[in-house]
Amino acid sequence: MRKINKFIFDFHQPTYSLLERAYRKLRRQYEPEIDKHYREREVADYLLISQTNCGRTWLRILLGRVMQVTYYVEKVNLHYLYSFSELNPNLPSIKAIHERYRQFGSYETKKIILLVRDPRDALVSRYHQHKHEYSSYQDINDFILKSPELLLCIEDYNLWWQNSRELAGLLVVRYEDMRANTQYELTRVLDFLEIEAEPETIADAVEYASFKNMRSIEAKGSSEVRAGVLKTSAIQGGVLADQNSLKVRKGKVGGYKEELSSEVVNFMDNLVREKLNSSYGYT
Repeated sequence: MRKINKFIFDFHQPTYSLLERAYRKLRRQYEPEIDKHYREREVADYLLISQTNCGRTWLRILLGRVMQVTYYVEKVNLHYLYSFSELNPNLPSIKAIHERYRQFGSYETKKIILLVRDPRDALVSRYHQHKHEYSSYQDINDFILKSPELLLCIEDYNLWWQNSRELAGLLVVRYEDMRANTQYELTRVLDFLEIEAEPETIADAVEYASFKNMRSIEAKGSSEVRAGVLKTSAIQGGVLADQNSLKVRKGKVGGYKEELSSEVVNFMDNLVREKLNSSYGYT
């Protein structure tokens, strides 16, 4: 099917666009959202996998912006990377998904972009964004000490590393490295995806997905980042109600030390040092 799509696209793009729009409209009527999700995961060339609150939305918008400008794609939701391959079948199909190792399997035929973040910072960010789900805990310190989330994250990272040789391809991207040199890390990802882009285009994407602009998009909305990807309970009636529950909150590296008691900081540090594979660089 992919070869046929490429042939039609290369032969006459207007015809391809007309057929694709008709197909998408028909599919929306008969394909449940969950079936659509698993179908895309099954046929995707690349899986962009991360746990929650690791910067996945940021990376998606960076990649989406590069592909939009490089391939002149209009009227597209930047964070929905899979749609680029539907609009232009010559582009790689990328499915972004939150998934623990072996949750769905079939990695041997997939190329994986594994986006990771220091589990300590990610867990603090997760608590603030989804605080209403953790009401059974007294506060953030109680949540970290009593919930299994930190240990689950560490175990998952270890499994990815232990089984990395089984994969068709693996690129590990650290959130901290993206913060330190966004343009360099984005270029690494583009090379892995075999997408050629001009340095000016990459620089434009970095500026577009800057912390300041992402905050603005979350607060005000954007025609290019739709489907509520940056809309949280922090925005009520267009007014910022709770800054901490924003998806684009602080993004600070090592910020967990400023928000937790010394007891909890020591607990997290010890667990990461004793349990997490040192290859990730977080120990």
